[in-house]
Amino acid sequence: MMRVSRWIAVLGLLSLAACSGSDSPGKEVAPGSTGSESRASTAVDRVETQRVALGEIRTSMAASGAIRARRLTEIGAEVSGRLVEVLVDVGDAVEEGDPLFRIDARPYQMGLAEARAGLALARAESENARDELERVGKLIEERAASEQHFEQLQTAAAVARAGVEQMEARVARAERDLECTLVRAPYAGSIVERRAHEGAMAGPAPILVLQESGALEAMLAIPDAWPAPVRAGAKVRLYVEGLAEPLVTRIDRVSDRVDPETHTYEVRGPVDDPSRTVKSGSYLRAEVEMSSGEPAPVVDRSALLTRDGRTYVFRVSGDTVERVPVRVGVVDDDRAQILSGVASGDEVVRGEAVDRLESGARIERIGEVSERSARAEAAP
Repeated sequence: MMRVSRWIAVLGLLSLAACSGSDSPGKEVAPGSTGSESRASTAVDRVETQRVALGEIRTSMAASGAIRARRLTEIGAEVSGRLVEVLVDVGDAVEEGDPLFRIDARPYQMGLAEARAGLALARAESENARDELERVGKLIEERAASEQHFEQLQTAAAVARAGVEQMEARVARAERDLECTLVRAPYAGSIVERRAHEGAMAGPAPILVLQESGALEAMLAIPDAWPAPVRAGAKVRLYVEGLAEPLVTRIDRVSDRVDPETHTYEVRGPVDDPSRTVKSGSYLRAEVEMSSGEPAPVVDRSALLTRDGRTYVFRVSGDTVERVPVRVGVVDDDRAQILSGVASGDEVVRGEAVDRLESGARIERIGEVSERSARAEAAP
């Protein structure tokens, strides 16, 4: 009897303990969730937003390059022969047509004399053939010569005339070869390199290098990855060693080819240096002004979120946000051009809250930039 009473007492204590361990009335926890998760799902982030507006962004990008002469020509001789005289040296300024160097002219003088003698002989033979043709022609009229003989003389006269033309061409070529023994400057410039001296055998190989005077240009390498292409007319500031102030120019030529090794393309613009301090070959830094071109969606830079190499914005829908991938174009200190992902009129989050938001988060606006204000901000 005593043993039964003890078991009844133990069962009563266990029932009491089970009742005391149950949740308080009115508090429910969903299966598989915790109280902290429930509180997070109902949290509201106070954020600042803005309306996306169309605008144009102007900014500048840094590039590097070099100063080059518009024309740099390696000058050799059109005829071969011994170099007998070099009339200029490195640093000399020359005008168009000025003599630069001379090839031994004696072989070409003899060649011209030989060609002229041959021309005189050909002309004499042609005249003789013509006279014979006229004589036989009269005999034909008197029926004192055969038609066959007359035709043979006609052919001989034609061959003689062709021989004259051939020798005239040979004389003209010999005269030109003799003229080419004296090499002249093709344009005004300065001698920047000399590669041979008197006594050397000259020919097509360069003897001198001529650089055009007062016609320098900046040659810049533009990365193909820039958000917008550089076009003709773009303004550029050039920073060259030795000049206190930058030179200002505009791009006038843009290459259509991207170098597969450097992933850059070449642009050029004229260099006007009244001080004549800048020299060809000088290294330069440049700031190239860029524009986003046609008006496009523009947002505040603080609206951008970069994760894992991709860029996003948080687009507002009601009182929640959605993380949207975007493609960014030209960017300045404050704003960014959006090429795809959002459109004009969309509302996006900006400011510090962007770093802590997640897609689907609930928000409360603490400041909204109106579409009219956003357009004013986007104006260049």
